[in-house]
Amino acid sequence: MNILFVHRDFPGQFGAIAERLARCSHHRVAFINSMQSFVRDGIQVVRAQPRRRPAATTHHYLHSFEADVLMGQAVYEACHRLRQNGFVPDVILGHCGWGVTLYLREAFPAARFVGYFEWYYHPHNSDADYLDPAGMNADKACRIRTLNAPILMALEDVDFGLVPTAFQRSQFPEAYQEKLEILHDGVDTDYFTPLTPTSKCIGPHDLSVVEKLVTYATRGLEPYRGFPHFMQAISGLLQRDKAVHVAIAGEDKAYYSRSLPNGETYKEMMLRELPDLPLERIHFLGTLPRDDYRALLRLSTLHVYLTVPFVPSWSLVEAMSCGCHIVASDTIPVREIVGDPAVARLVDFRDVLQLEEVMRCALAEQEAAAEMRSAARNRAKTAFSSAQLLPIWERELCGETSSAVSSRITKV
Repeated sequence: MNILFVHRDFPGQFGAIAERLARCSHHRVAFINSMQSFVRDGIQVVRAQPRRRPAATTHHYLHSFEADVLMGQAVYEACHRLRQNGFVPDVILGHCGWGVTLYLREAFPAARFVGYFEWYYHPHNSDADYLDPAGMNADKACRIRTLNAPILMALEDVDFGLVPTAFQRSQFPEAYQEKLEILHDGVDTDYFTPLTPTSKCIGPHDLSVVEKLVTYATRGLEPYRGFPHFMQAISGLLQRDKAVHVAIAGEDKAYYSRSLPNGETYKEMMLRELPDLPLERIHFLGTLPRDDYRALLRLSTLHVYLTVPFVPSWSLVEAMSCGCHIVASDTIPVREIVGDPAVARLVDFRDVLQLEEVMRCALAEQEAAAEMRSAARNRAKTAFSSAQLLPIWERELCGETSSAVSSRITKV
C-alpha cells in the first residue's frame, strides 16, 4: 500500500505512525512537509515550498487564508512530482491546518483521504476571549471566524477525520462531528517513565542542591499557556519559601498568543514587571533536547501545566507519564486529559493568588503527592500509551473498513 502523510512540519504528530508503517515491507511511505527533502528510515520526505508570501495589500481577515492557499498550491505541486516519480497514494493522512490539505482531492482524487483536525475557531466562549473577554471586538471576531474557511473545505473533502480529544471534537460544527473520530496521538510511556535521573544537571544548569523544584515546560512562553500568570504566582511563592527553585523550559516566543509591540517577548515583559524576582532561583532552560526534557520531568517536585481552553499539549501527558506531581489549569481540555481529580490539582490560573496558594500547599503535602504521582502515571499508561494507540492508527489508515464515517457526504 502507498501511504502519503502531509503536514507543514516533519514529523509533527505523524512521526510514530509513519515510522511504524515504513518498517512494513508491503508499504511505501512518503511525507510532504514545508521544511526539507530527504529519505529517512524508509520514508521519502518531500518539500513543498510556497512561491511567495501573502501580499501586504490582502485584507487582514484573508491574510491567513492567502497563506493557506499558497501552501496548498505548493503541496499540490509536490504531489505532482510524486506522481511523476511513480508514487500514487492509496491513502492520505493530512493535517488539516495551514492549507496543506486544500487541494489533495485534486491531486489524488481516488485516494482515501483521512484528515487530522486540531481546532475549529470561535471568537466567543473559547480560547480567544478566555483571558480578556472585554478585549474581543467585532473586527477580531470576524477575523477569527474567517480562519475556519480552509478548515471547512477540508471537512467537506475528507472521507473521515481524526481528532485527539472529545473537547476538540466538540468545537466543530455539529453537522461535521459525525465525520470526526476521537483518537489521541499517544505518548511513548515506555520512554517517559518516573525513574530517578543519574544526573541533576540540565545542560549547564546544576540542580543538585535544589530541595524543591517547580517545573514548567511548554513550547512557547506565552499567555495561552499561562506563562505571565505563572511568573506572577512564583514571584510570591519564591518570597515565601526560600527552598524553592523554578525551572522553565520553552522557547521565548509566542506561537498562539498575539505578539507584543516593539518585538518584546512575554519573558522580557514579565521580568520587567517583576523586578524583585530572585533570578538566582529561576532557571530558564530554553528548548530542551528530548533526554534533557525527560530528566527535568523526573527531577520535578511539582510540575505546573496551564492552558486556556485550547488544544492540550503533549507535555501534560508526558509529565503524567513521568509520574509528576501536577498542578494544572481547571479548563475543559485539561479535565479530559487528567480524567480523575486524583491525578492533578486543578486551579483557575487567572486567579494568581489562588495559583500561588495551590502550588504552596502542593509542595507541602508530599504524602498526597506520592498517590497523585502514581495515579498520573497510571492514567497516562492506560489512556495515552502509543503502544496501545498506534495499532488503532494503523487500522484506521490501512484497514479495509473504519469505525469512522466512510462517506464524504456531510450529514445535516
